[in-house]
Amino acid sequence: STRELGKHIFSAPTFYYKTGIAFMSWLNGKQPGFQMVGGLHSGRSVCHLARTFELADQAGLLKDPALAAFRMSDYLRINGVGV
Repeated sequence: STRELGKHIFSAPTFYYKTGIAFMSWLNGKQPGFQMVGGLHSGRSVCHLARTFELADQAGLLKDPALAAFRMSDYLRINGVGV
């Protein structure tokens, strides 16, 4: 549900909610890369962002699921997680 996704994105430390928003934007093809000013893209763990991806998928919020899956796979691989 979008409620679960929102709770997850805004979980403590709340300061890093923007990381989840930027990640969703990147997954949905709105940004060419997942980078944030001041390195804030590293404000959430790989596990946290993987869960963000799962919840967004379950809520039907991935505009192009194939693109999102491709980007998520790349993100995990780059961060040392075998897919």
